[in-house]
Amino acid sequence: MKATFGEYLTRRIPLAPPRRNLREMKNLEWIFIALRVLEVPVVLVMVWLHHPISMDGMIVLAGLLAVCSIIDGFLNYKIKGTSAQWRLGIAMLAANTLFFWGGILLFVHDFHTAGYAYFAIVIIEAAVRFGLVGSVIMGVVFALGLWGAMIFRLLVHDVRFSTSGYAFWAILMALIALAVGLLARESQRDRQLAEELVKRGVLLAERHRIARDLHDTVLKTLQGLAMEAYALRRHHISSDGDEKLKYIELVCRRSSQEIRDVVYELRRDEREDGIASQLSRILDTWSRDTAISSALTISGNDLQLPLMSSYNLRCVLSEALDNVRSHASASRVEVFLDMMPTDLQVVIQDDGCGMGTVTTDVYHFAHEGKFGILGMKERIEQIGGQFSIEDGSGMRLVMKIPLTPSYE
Repeated sequence: MKATFGEYLTRRIPLAPPRRNLREMKNLEWIFIALRVLEVPVVLVMVWLHHPISMDGMIVLAGLLAVCSIIDGFLNYKIKGTSAQWRLGIAMLAANTLFFWGGILLFVHDFHTAGYAYFAIVIIEAAVRFGLVGSVIMGVVFALGLWGAMIFRLLVHDVRFSTSGYAFWAILMALIALAVGLLARESQRDRQLAEELVKRGVLLAERHRIARDLHDTVLKTLQGLAMEAYALRRHHISSDGDEKLKYIELVCRRSSQEIRDVVYELRRDEREDGIASQLSRILDTWSRDTAISSALTISGNDLQLPLMSSYNLRCVLSEALDNVRSHASASRVEVFLDMMPTDLQVVIQDDGCGMGTVTTDVYHFAHEGKFGILGMKERIEQIGGQFSIEDGSGMRLVMKIPLTPSYE
C-alpha cells in the first residue's frame, strides 16, 4: 500500500519542534543569553563605525538588549516547568526579532542595506529553538518586514523602493531559512533515531535478562518437579496416586515447554521480519500441531513494528490460539491484518462454540478466574492499542494498534 504525498511528508519531514527536556532547554537558553550579551558591544561598534539615523536610538536598543538578557537569565534560573520554559523561548525570540528590526530601521536612510544580513542570526536562533517550522516562519517574517522597511524608507527618507534589492534579500534569507531549517530537521531525526536505538538496546537487554532468569529458575524447577513425579510413579503406589503424579508430570512438562517458547521469543531479534511474517510462523506451527486449519489474510504491505509491539502482539495471538485449542472446539481459525496508514488492525476469528455468554466485558471473565482475555487486553493497551471481543458464531477478537514511524 503506497503512502500519499502528505503522509510521506509527515513521516519523513518532522515539522514539530524538537522535543527537549527541561535541562536541555535551560542550557540552550543560557547559550542564547551569552550570545545576546555579546551582541551589546557589537551594536556599540556599529554605532561608532556607521551612521545610523539616531545615535541615541542605537544606544537605547543596546541598553534594552542588555536588560532583556538580564531578565531572560533570571527567568531561566527560576522556571521549573517545560511549558513555561517553552513560552520563555518564544518570548525571547520575539524580543530579539523586534530588536533586530529596530536596529535595521535606524540604518535605512540610504541605499546601504548590509544591515539586513544581521537578521540571519534571528533565523538561525529560530531554527535551533523550533526546527524547520521556526526558520520558515522567520523567513516569512523577514520578507514581510523588509517590504515594510522599504516602504518606510520611501515615505520617510524619499529613497525609492528597490525591487531588485527586495528580491535579492528576500530570496537570500529564504534560502538561509530553508538551509538551517533542514539542518535542524536532520539533527532532530538523528537524535530521534539515536533514542530509538538506545530504547531497542535496553529492551533487548531486558528481554535477554528475563529469558536467562526464566531458564535458570522457573524452568529448572518445573523440570525437577517433572522428574520427581516420574521417579515416584516407578514405585509401587495406588492407581489414584499414580494418576495424580501423572497429571503433575504432564502439567510440569507442558509448563516447561511453554516457558521454553517464551524464552525463545524473548531471545529472538525480529528486526528483519515484518509482523505478518512473525504471526504467520506462529499460526502455521499451531495449525500443524493441532490439525486445525488456519488462514492469514493481509491487506497492505508487511510492516516492521517496534519490539515491544510485535512481542505483545505475538503473545496475544499465542494466547488466543491456545484458548481455541482448549475451549472453542473449532475447526478453523482466520487472522486478518489490515495495514492502514496510521494503524494496524488485527482480527482473530474462529468458528467454534464461542464464550457461552452474552457479555463482551473482559472483566466479567476475570471475576470468574479466567484471566487470559484480560491479559490480552492489557497487552494491547500497553502498546497504546484498543481491544474488543465479539461473540456470535465463534469468537472474534478485534485489535487496533497505532503505528510508530520507522527510521531507515
